[in-house]
Amino acid sequence: MLFNDVLGQQAAKDSLRQMAMSDRVAHALLFAGPGGSGSLSLALAFAQYLLCARPTPTDACGQCPHCLKAAKLIHPDIHFSFPTIGTNVKSDHFLPQWRQAMATNPYLSLNDWLQKIGAENKQGNINKEECLNIIRKMSLKTFESPRKVLIIWRPEFLGKEGNRLLKLIEEPPENTHFILVAEQPDQILNTILSRCQLFKIPALTDSDIVAGLRQWKHLDEEKALA
Repeated sequence: MLFNDVLGQQAAKDSLRQMAMSDRVAHALLFAGPGGSGSLSLALAFAQYLLCARPTPTDACGQCPHCLKAAKLIHPDIHFSFPTIGTNVKSDHFLPQWRQAMATNPYLSLNDWLQKIGAENKQGNINKEECLNIIRKMSLKTFESPRKVLIIWRPEFLGKEGNRLLKLIEEPPENTHFILVAEQPDQILNTILSRCQLFKIPALTDSDIVAGLRQWKHLDEEKALA
């Protein structure tokens, strides 16, 4: 995903681009914004920007091998972790559903996601097996890019098992970055919260939402405003 594909959030985009261009990217960032703000889309765009072989001052090139794979969510150096259902499952088991869901709606809600994976009345969580898998994956060398990125969507669902990640988040391998995407940062483990650089993402403006409806739903301005 390109920054240009993310609705609004110009100030956040500018800050992230400046951070990347000056090579001062924190090893752990927390994108905190309300549902529908585009925090996850922004995380995807930033991850692609970090791995792009030919970034410009404004965006990733969108054409290099890194960008082409990142756009399809199949880049081997961009990893994902998100709430799942079950005790011994990992996010990797749900990657096909994740890619399909994100392709359909990059502003995915938690309820939409849980419905997608057939949670019914079960509550999603990020369990022990997932934490161990994160440690294993992020301790490996990169496959194709000088950097690797892990996007943790909804870290509020990390229970006490999340403490297993503390050392990795605080002292990650070189050129390893964590992007946590949360809606309720006050529900994240304090031990994890204190190790992240907070990046507040505001709600979208009405004009941003109208632009999105016109872009994705192909509505004219009058219908988008209705």
